[in-house]
Amino acid sequence: MKLDFRTDMSTLHSLLLVILPFYTESLIFPRQDEGPLIAVLDFKATRMDIFDPSEGGNATVIEAINLKGGRGGGSTGIDFNYRGKMIFWTDLYTRDVYSLKADGGDQEQKVILEGGLGSPEGLAYDWIHNNLYVSDWELHKVFVINPATGARKTLLIDVHHVRDIEVDPRTGWLYWISGWEDTALLMKSTLDGQNQVVISSDIERPISLSLDYDEQKLYWTETYTVNLIKSISVNGEDLTIVHRPGRHYEFSPKGITVSRDYFYWIQALTFRVLGREKNNSREITRYRNLEKYGRWDIQKNIFMGILAIDPRKQAESPSLCGDNNGGCSHFCLPSLIQSIPPYNCACPDGMNLMDDNTTCSDEIQI
Repeated sequence: MKLDFRTDMSTLHSLLLVILPFYTESLIFPRQDEGPLIAVLDFKATRMDIFDPSEGGNATVIEAINLKGGRGGGSTGIDFNYRGKMIFWTDLYTRDVYSLKADGGDQEQKVILEGGLGSPEGLAYDWIHNNLYVSDWELHKVFVINPATGARKTLLIDVHHVRDIEVDPRTGWLYWISGWEDTALLMKSTLDGQNQVVISSDIERPISLSLDYDEQKLYWTETYTVNLIKSISVNGEDLTIVHRPGRHYEFSPKGITVSRDYFYWIQALTFRVLGREKNNSREITRYRNLEKYGRWDIQKNIFMGILAIDPRKQAESPSLCGDNNGGCSHFCLPSLIQSIPPYNCACPDGMNLMDDNTTCSDEIQI
């Protein structure tokens, strides 16, 4: 049930955004008993807009934060850490990964990975083992990052044009979409990059991927000329076209996020944010108040990444690495849950795993 104070705060924020010539510099995460907020990355403005989807088509931007990144835009991939009250995002112009501490007061933004990336489009956070996964379309690689130290390990190589990724640390799987037309695939592996499995090859022009944690389904968008949103169970069953455009402004879906009974997506050609119930509904909500600069003014307003900040998406669960990071000096990456131990220690690029299988060193063992 919607609480009155949220409505009052939304109204207050909306009025302030109209009256004041600048954006708020704070972000308040929803409580455990509240519904999700939707964050949208404005690629051109390098800004994050937050709105409450329960307000329907009249929803307004209740929080807007200017982000670090490239001049003239670049923000694209986005995920969050609910327990740590943080947002992560990537920037295609600077080719860096950033974080924002969101505690409702003064925010703290910083670079957590600088350099060494080509086109970091996808981002997914393992909230149980504190690992951040980044997919790089240009380098055809997937990296895992320690968001606290910035340490980086190349996890997967030769993943042709990998577009987007998702993780489920409760089940131990990493999911990704890659390729284009004849080479396009939806795949998964364990969180250490092992045990790779093709989920579906019935995919043509994939752009964005989102995991429905409740129903254990994957949703993805396929852009022009396919213009579809599809879903499939994580084990490869029940492939479904969940949305087919019926109006001209629904063409070319781009970013997508799923939360509870709804999915939300961005239209690449008209730069609109839309939402729809997952099941048994064709009614589409268009969030018009996010379209600040008019339909055709794409020099100022290009939506790219979209994220449901939903407490239910990051439920607490025991770490497979235990309380001591599995004894690993650097990365502890979950593997098959039934294996002993159910994880592998791994090292940042440029370091080597010693004979004890837990310690990383610059030394080269003979």
